[in-house]
Amino acid sequence: MDLVHENSISAISMIQSSFQQQKSVMFMLSNVFDPRYAFLFYAPLIFSLDRYTGRKLMWVSVMAEWSNQILKWIMRGERPYWWIHETDVYNKTGETRLPAIQQYFMTCETGPGSPSGHAMVTAAVWYILIESLLRQNGTLTKRSIVNRICWATYTIILCCVSLSRIYLAAHFPHQCALGMVIGVAVAMLVSNLDTDSVTKKQYIWGTAGLFLSALSTYAILRMMGFNPMWSVERALKWCAKREHVHLDTTPFFSIMRYTGFFLGMGLALHSNLHKIATKARFTTAMKITAAILSVGFAKATEFVPLPKSNVNLCYALVFLLSAVLPYVFVAVIPYAISKVSLLSHKDQKRKAN
Repeated sequence: MDLVHENSISAISMIQSSFQQQKSVMFMLSNVFDPRYAFLFYAPLIFSLDRYTGRKLMWVSVMAEWSNQILKWIMRGERPYWWIHETDVYNKTGETRLPAIQQYFMTCETGPGSPSGHAMVTAAVWYILIESLLRQNGTLTKRSIVNRICWATYTIILCCVSLSRIYLAAHFPHQCALGMVIGVAVAMLVSNLDTDSVTKKQYIWGTAGLFLSALSTYAILRMMGFNPMWSVERALKWCAKREHVHLDTTPFFSIMRYTGFFLGMGLALHSNLHKIATKARFTTAMKITAAILSVGFAKATEFVPLPKSNVNLCYALVFLLSAVLPYVFVAVIPYAISKVSLLSHKDQKRKAN
């Protein structure tokens, strides 16, 4: 891979020089399409507006995050910002100066680099969104101008997200391409799953399966003599500023997020609150209200302080918050809105009589 990495470094240097004036746009793209927003923005927003699409989107977010995290451990991909310091390529060629690769405050992610999580989760989430839009318009299986525009937009979004990750020196180009391909594959798989028939017990066992599969991968790598946390050490070693190394990019943070979210989603979908809410007829105004409250609550969870001095407690809190989040926007908020609407309707009816 050294030849691929060496040639990619030249491309990254060229991209950083070419798009230096668009630096803020690159930061924006990388931030807006961060995988965490699949849980904190897309899931609560879409579920509030369309329960069927929202359920599919929650499933694909969990599956994409899980498979990405497992593949990162297995593939052990380098990241550009540390590879240039660790490789012997430039010593062999007699070069004393390393390539001029810049680091930014968003560069220093701590997980392995391949496949790109941004590209993979974005590809999976937006595939579900585009497919749902086309299905509702009745053009999913037709060759129409609407289809072409939608899928062209989808491709442009993925290319822009990948470009931003390459610009930041967080990923090599081939890692972004691989992430896009796997993300589409995950979305196509989830799209064909019958998620409506999954029971509460299956959600609980599924959560255990997700957690154990991640721990098993970790344990197997350890037994084979590999250190699964090697990338965290590289990040701490080569990041220009220690404060730019973020805890929420570590592999175990990701595990707590997707397992907690999956459990909370399953408990919420089979709760009495959700069952009562689904019996109510949600108007457009009610859906918009639910979306605003759900996204607002999800945003509020970002401001909960995490005890970074105690890593185990931090991960436990992340799991708890991730489980509470879907329970609130899947069950609690729709139930509350349906009850308020019912009381308002009864009050209006009483006044009319």
